[in-house]
Amino acid sequence: MKKPRLAIVGAGGYGDYCLGLLERFVDPESYELAAAIDPYYEKAPRLEKLRAVGVKLFRDLEDFYAADGCDLLLIASPVYLHWQQCLTAFAHGSHVLCEKPLAPTVQEAREIGEAAERAGVRLGVGFQMSFCKPIQDLKRDILAGALGRPLMLKSYVSWQRYDSYYQSPWKGRLRGRDGDLVLDSVITNATAHYLHNTCFVLGRDMESASLPAELWAELYNGKGIESFDTAFLRGRFADGCGFFLAVTHSGDRNIDPVLRYEFENAVVTASGNDDSAEIVAAFRDGSRKNYGAALGEYHVAEKIRSMLAVAADPGRTVACTASTILPQLTVCNALFEQCDVYPLPAERMEQVTEPEPGRFMTGLADEAWRCFEEARLPSECGLPWARPAQEVRLAGYTAFSRPKCERGAGQ
Repeated sequence: MKKPRLAIVGAGGYGDYCLGLLERFVDPESYELAAAIDPYYEKAPRLEKLRAVGVKLFRDLEDFYAADGCDLLLIASPVYLHWQQCLTAFAHGSHVLCEKPLAPTVQEAREIGEAAERAGVRLGVGFQMSFCKPIQDLKRDILAGALGRPLMLKSYVSWQRYDSYYQSPWKGRLRGRDGDLVLDSVITNATAHYLHNTCFVLGRDMESASLPAELWAELYNGKGIESFDTAFLRGRFADGCGFFLAVTHSGDRNIDPVLRYEFENAVVTASGNDDSAEIVAAFRDGSRKNYGAALGEYHVAEKIRSMLAVAADPGRTVACTASTILPQLTVCNALFEQCDVYPLPAERMEQVTEPEPGRFMTGLADEAWRCFEEARLPSECGLPWARPAQEVRLAGYTAFSRPKCERGAGQ
């Protein structure tokens, strides 16, 4: 079978990370790396490596397609570029693996999915947990009823982000430099996997995800960014299953993702980022099932391995598509359009200089953990800095208009 030809958009930042995944976790016999496209490719950390193995370098995607082509395009560029780059790839017959978020708005994501269908190509979206075998196996057991009725799905992340993280033209911003929507936040990008996974494992089949029926939110900003760096969500799905999410970039400690999914017959847990972080179901009868690790880099690379296999055989199933990500993106859009963002208490924010400059809220990691344990929002836990929870209306929400903070009074 002919090797799929792979090209990547973005040779620095997350694109460089993807190139590292290719080097370490993808069989070199399973693909040919044809090109890297980046307007500033001379700054790429792997520039000399790419040149040494004959990878062609282009500054513009149209220039690449004018000179060459590929079976699979991996898009690892900033979110505001995804829409046009996807359409360009589809027009040239390339399958696409687009990193998340696929698009800033639900209507754009829907349009991208429809464009892929019209072009007769396959589109995968880079929520890697959806692609990896442990999550796939867990979802099959959920659908089969092996764990019993889902009761409560909880997630917690405290990732410290220093000032350098937000020194970007799009991170933490509502719009890019040209005014196009970006809608970047802690929950739409860095910790998006955990909200998405909550919706994904409760989908009605292996290719779908579920939209919450009820949602309450508290959003906070400790970094002085345009969006928010801390979010607490509590909600419920139509089948009665509850969910809770606590994620922050302003916590005073790094705590890698912790998942606790409670079912009628079992409790499923996972924690940590390395390859030893395993998803384990502890059943009420005392038995256990270890699904394996799902949070390490080998499993991140599964989305690339999977989409290369799709490029070689387009009849294969794509685990995460434009329609699969719509529930997560709908929640994110509704938060931006309907919710106020409140500052974290200035008197609790501490400026640090090591390992680099940044601002973090003393005690936040532990307070967020308490909220996670109790599945209650900060205001419901009586935390003195908390603001009242805001109800988020999701029923009938199909298109994003504009951020609430950009609307005038009375709108």
